[in-house]
Amino acid sequence: MEGQHHNNNGNNGHIASQNKGYQNGNVTNTGEAAMNGDKVKHKCDYNLHPFVYRLYPTRTERLIWCIMAFTLAPIKLLLFLTSVFLAWIPARIAVIGLPLEPDQPFTPWRLFLKDITVFFVRCAWFSMGVMSQKTKGTQASSAEAPLIVLGPHSSFVDTLAGALCGFPGTVSVAENSKLPFIATLFRVNQSIFVDRTDPHSRSKTAQKIRRRAEAKGAWPQLLVFPEGVCSASTSLLPYKLGAFLPGVSVQLMTIKYNRTDLQTWVNTGPGLIALATLLLCTPLISFEVEFHQVYHPSDEEKENPELFAKNVRDLMSSYLKLPKTEVDQNDLRELVKRSRPNRGAVHMWKNLLVNGYIEMPSREYFS
Repeated sequence: MEGQHHNNNGNNGHIASQNKGYQNGNVTNTGEAAMNGDKVKHKCDYNLHPFVYRLYPTRTERLIWCIMAFTLAPIKLLLFLTSVFLAWIPARIAVIGLPLEPDQPFTPWRLFLKDITVFFVRCAWFSMGVMSQKTKGTQASSAEAPLIVLGPHSSFVDTLAGALCGFPGTVSVAENSKLPFIATLFRVNQSIFVDRTDPHSRSKTAQKIRRRAEAKGAWPQLLVFPEGVCSASTSLLPYKLGAFLPGVSVQLMTIKYNRTDLQTWVNTGPGLIALATLLLCTPLISFEVEFHQVYHPSDEEKENPELFAKNVRDLMSSYLKLPKTEVDQNDLRELVKRSRPNRGAVHMWKNLLVNGYIEMPSREYFS
C-alpha cells in the first residue's frame, strides 16, 4: 500500500507534455473560447479532443475481425448472455424483501450471493474478450476510504473495475433502478440512487455518503467516476463535485487498457451495440486497475469541495500522465447537436471495411 496522502498546497500534479496542444499539464485551447451559435465553448487540437472517436486499424486487424464475426463472435455472445443471466439470479435472490435503498448493510448470506454475482460478472467480460483482468496495489477498507475515485472514464467496460474490487456501490441516477436486469445489479452492490428531478438531490446524496462513512466500515465502498461522462482518455475532464461534497477520504484508482480505441464510448462515436460487436470480433483485450494512496482532505478542502476536487484531479493527472482539459459536457452536447452522429453498427462497419478507419465527428466540425 502506498503511503497515505495528506493534502498540501504544493501538490498540483501538473504534467508537462511534448505533444502538440499540451501546455503545463493542460490541453490548451487552439481557438476562441466563445459559445456563439454553432461553435463549441472550448476548442482543442482535433487529435487530442476528448470527445472524438478515432479508430485506425491495420488490414490484418480488419481481416481478423471479419473472420471472428462468422466464427467465434456468436459463441462469445452466447457465453456473455449466459453469464449475465447467471449473475442476475443470485443478485435477484440477494435483494428479495429489501427496499430500493436499505437502511442497513447486507447480512452475511446476502453478501455471499453478491460474491457469486461478482464471479459471473467477471465471466461475462471474459467471454467478451477481456481475458486479462489484473489488479495492482492494495485496496483500502471502507472504514479508511468510503469512496473510490476512478478514472479515466472511457467505456462501459469500465464497470469491470467494480467487479475487480468487490463490486462496490455507485452513485447512480434513479432511472437505472428501473432497467431490466441492470437494476438488480445496481441494487446488489447497494448503490445510492439520485433523483435528478429533486432540487435537493445533491445535498441528500452527500448526507447518505456521510452516514455510510460514519458507520466505520459497515457499508461497502462507493465507486465514483467524477468526470461524469465517457471520453477518449486523451485528457482528464473537469470533475463534478458530488463525490467531494461529503468531505470524506477517497482512494484513487486508475484504469489501463492495452488499447483505448476499440471500446471508447463517447456520444459522438459508435453506440453501445456497435462497440459490442467490435469487442466480440476482437480476440483479446487486457484490463488493469491500480489502487493508489488514500487521499485525506484537509479542513479547508472539507469546506471547499471545489478545491478538494481540483487537488484530487491534479493527483490523478500525475498518476495517469494525462493532461487536464476544460472541455466539458456542454461542449459535448453542442458537438452532438452539430454533428448528428450515426452511431449504428452498420454505419461503423461500413466505414471500417470501405474507408479503413473511423473519425467521428470528422475534422470539418473543428475547422
